[in-house]
Amino acid sequence: MIQALTINIRNSSMNSGVLALIATVLVWGTYFVALRSGAQSSLTSFDMALLRFVLPAIMLLPILIKARDKILNVKKRYLLGIMVGAGVPFYCLSVIASGHVQAVIGSLLVPGVSPVFVTLIAVVCYREILTRRRLIGLSIVLCGISILVYKSLTDLSNASLIGISFYITAAACWAVYTISIKVAGLTGLELAAFLNASALLLIALFYPVFGFESNMLQAQMSDVFPQILIMGVFCGLISVVTYGHAVNKLGAELSACWGALTPIVVASLAFIVLSEVLDVATIIAMFVIIKGVVIANSRKK
Repeated sequence: MIQALTINIRNSSMNSGVLALIATVLVWGTYFVALRSGAQSSLTSFDMALLRFVLPAIMLLPILIKARDKILNVKKRYLLGIMVGAGVPFYCLSVIASGHVQAVIGSLLVPGVSPVFVTLIAVVCYREILTRRRLIGLSIVLCGISILVYKSLTDLSNASLIGISFYITAAACWAVYTISIKVAGLTGLELAAFLNASALLLIALFYPVFGFESNMLQAQMSDVFPQILIMGVFCGLISVVTYGHAVNKLGAELSACWGALTPIVVASLAFIVLSEVLDVATIIAMFVIIKGVVIANSRKK
């Protein structure tokens, strides 16, 4: 099914990139809600990581074997960027953060702030010119982040500050991932195969060392099934393919810009599924960050 989807996506360029981004944003919306729901369940971080990476890694193993020579020819720093940017390190940061703040905060900070890091990497590492419009947009994004931080400080909530800090770090990881997949030259399926297999390998290597706690056998299916479906199938397979395709067709910065629409989807789903109600400060921060990302990544000079 995924392979057929990828073949059809390749038939057009700009339109397929836009459609892929729309699909990605919808999946990301469910991702942050499922992340928050999993953090509130009996599942441990180790359990959630297994449910996230095991199924897609197994399903995509034939793709990995077939493309192994192509993947090994990619520069190691780009493969490392993919592994860190969207693999176990990114996921662990997100899981920890999701236990401290609302789902919509994560959807604000990861897709909303990662374009800031993408732009900084482009300017510092690839000598791109920082235009006045982009500088204004990034400044607006930082104002939105400041609103969230100030709210946490006034609420005297150390937990919120921890969650925000971890999500900002995850956003930096995602920026590295976005740049890496743009220059790696892998197809969506090849990217998904490598990402999930490398993540599963890291889990297998670290488990004997740290002996992670697991509640998988005691967990209810109502907690396990959404993680398998949303994290494993939607995020582990579909969104990796669609986002990788979008970045290759539309570019890293424009794709990252579209991610700023995710909070709107998350806010709606979180209200329905988790009964999370946004306060005024978070709503203001949402619109400020979205506006800043759009301005920063506008094609205009």
